Amino acid sequence: MGVTVPNASTMNWFQFRGITNELGDNGASTDYRQFTVSKPGEFNFKINDIHTNIKIVDQNNKVVAEAKANNESASANAKLGPGTYTAVISQATRGVNEREYTLEVTERQNVMMLASGGSMKGTARQVAGNDPGVQKHTLNVVQGGEFVANMSLPYTRWAIVGKDGKVAASGDTMDPTKMGEDMLKKPSFKITPGQYELVVVPPKNVDGEVPYQMNFLPKIAKDATSSTEERPIDKILREREDRLRQWAAQDASKSAKSTSSTSKPYKMTVIT
Repeated sequence: MGVTVPNASTMNWFQFRGITNELGDNGASTDYRQFTVSKPGEFNFKINDIHTNIKIVDQNNKVVAEAKANNESASANAKLGPGTYTAVISQATRGVNEREYTLEVTERQNVMMLASGGSMKGTARQVAGNDPGVQKHTLNVVQGGEFVANMSLPYTRWAIVGKDGKVAASGDTMDPTKMGEDMLKKPSFKITPGQYELVVVPPKNVDGEVPYQMNFLPKIAKDATSSTEERPIDKILREREDRLRQWAAQDASKSAKSTSSTSKPYKMTVIT
């Protein structure tokens, strides 16, 4: 049993490193680690060792989150209230004892997106072993629309995933030379109201801890002086508007000529 009991509400992230050297209820090699939560929040739990299971148990011995790492790392998330929780780390195969593990606990941000956009702040860290470095957060879209994403961290991929597992939007900053380009030239995406999962994959070889920011900005109407290529639909609408203006001008000219040629007053004849 670990001695240090971290407070998940006061730390952006922390790790439990240990050895499964106790016998669990199911006969598997197990270790138990405690942590506390001082204010309500949502957290990610990621086990980076294959063939290892994790369960997060509350003070009433109720399982609030669990994950099984078969051939790769596994993660789970849960909304937790104030209290003391226990992380139960066990081996998937009985008879495998004294095995090292790494359990990472991170804050799962709840990003709110309105018509004016939204933002998220995160931290990229160097990863090792089987950890792919994937970060997951909750994205609540209150007001949908068309948005542009601006990520401050180079060599990073991101995706917005719906509850059905389908990718609603994605992007990357794999080419750092394009990070500072005009927002009007960046690809936009449309998203409807609902709850999504925001997945961010920072580079693995960062130096220490690198803070980053991701902003979602509403799509700005294209400037008339912009040199960007005109879309086919925009060209069709523009030409149609030009033709309507031309026809309206021609009709006004004909009406003016007709009025000038019939300047004499009309005589009414009374039939008796």
